[in-house]
Amino acid sequence: MLGGNQRQTKLTAPNMNSPILITGASQRVGLALAVELAQAGHLVVSASRSLLPQAAHPNIVQFQADLCQAADREALIQHLHSEYDGLRAIIHNASLWLDDGLENLETMFRLHVEAPYHLNLALGDLLARVDKADIIHVCDETSSRGSKSHIGYAATKAALQNMVLSFAEKYAPTVRVNGILPGLLMLKEGGDDDYRRQTLKKALLEFEPGAGPLIETVKYLLASQYSTGSQVVINGGRHLKNRMI
Repeated sequence: MLGGNQRQTKLTAPNMNSPILITGASQRVGLALAVELAQAGHLVVSASRSLLPQAAHPNIVQFQADLCQAADREALIQHLHSEYDGLRAIIHNASLWLDDGLENLETMFRLHVEAPYHLNLALGDLLARVDKADIIHVCDETSSRGSKSHIGYAATKAALQNMVLSFAEKYAPTVRVNGILPGLLMLKEGGDDDYRRQTLKKALLEFEPGAGPLIETVKYLLASQYSTGSQVVINGGRHLKNRMI
């Protein structure tokens, strides 16, 4: 469990008291999403293992938590209940892409399945206090087709995708619950030209889109009035590139 005296940073909040909780928002796509929503005027609570300067923004509260640990999740839940009147949304973005193995499977299960399950149940009352609230599960395109090289990752993301259906039914009609299934959005750091070329060839749209498609989809789901229990695929046509004819 992370040290309590380092757990959170405070800010002078704008005239909002129903923030958007985003997990794994300290880097890459999650960070870009948090900053975009903050710049749009939302109050964002960013729950991540690290507190980083690049995540600093007057509309972002950083809360340090290892979401694989139940005690850290309980501290986050307590903080949200004590500081805010409600929750506008929960976006489960935290993710680990680990090699197969029992220890890594357990870690990914805790982050991709146990943590969202725990937070959705424990924060349901805060979501219910808002006229229209959302839960968004950021899954993966492999969660619907499997992956021979990352079996545990695909399996735990599939469980996260399945929970969209259950929580959509449980929390309707006030809370909309949807999933996003992204393919490659950002190439990993340090990859060579061959890695870049081979990776981009896996999609019909052979370019690195960055965080934009995820941000656009989140904004759509936050604004949508008639979508729940749905999955939005943003993978550049990967599912069609190598299909058997």
